[in-house]
Amino acid sequence: MRRPTVDERRAEILQTTCNVVIERGFAATRVADVAKQLGVSTGLIHYHFDNKEQLLAEAFKFAARQDLDRVEALIEGATTALAKLDRIFQVWAPEEDDYAWMLWIDSWGEALRNDAMQEISQELDLRSKGQLETIIRDGVASGEFRCTDPNGAAWRLSALADGLAIQMAAHSGVLSKSGHRTHLRTAACAELGLQPDAFAARPRRK
Repeated sequence: MRRPTVDERRAEILQTTCNVVIERGFAATRVADVAKQLGVSTGLIHYHFDNKEQLLAEAFKFAARQDLDRVEALIEGATTALAKLDRIFQVWAPEEDDYAWMLWIDSWGEALRNDAMQEISQELDLRSKGQLETIIRDGVASGEFRCTDPNGAAWRLSALADGLAIQMAAHSGVLSKSGHRTHLRTAACAELGLQPDAFAARPRRK
């Protein structure tokens, strides 16, 4: 039986850590919990990661980068800036039991206490906001949007999306996925000089 490479073992540890965090949260996750689920010693975990803080931060990076890559691939398939914007709004709304969003939200709290998590969380949050800013800039360049401050608009729309997602994840039933999208569409129309029915005029993506 072939032994896993260092990279394969590291990825296995990170994926297992994410699974444990989803069950227990970052704060309650221990290295021993990850080792037990993997069926290995804690020494093996520490061979790859210096401490628990680094393990948790790297696990979040592992999961979040996959999530952001998925979003990037989705929006690249759209042909207009408006269509890209609507696609990113669609994926920004949490599904029921959305584990990716659970990790993002929990990471923000962990970043207050974990320096490694703070650095990685900031890097990934900025990348997510950057995806939106690029769409806005492209829309301005193509004449689809009117916006003199794409960076500011991206910050405001991202903050609204995050705030709504936290409400959806933490308080069941207060807001639907379609409601989340409607709020973002309304804000985008105001930010980007769009007509109120700009999104309604688009054919719905299957």
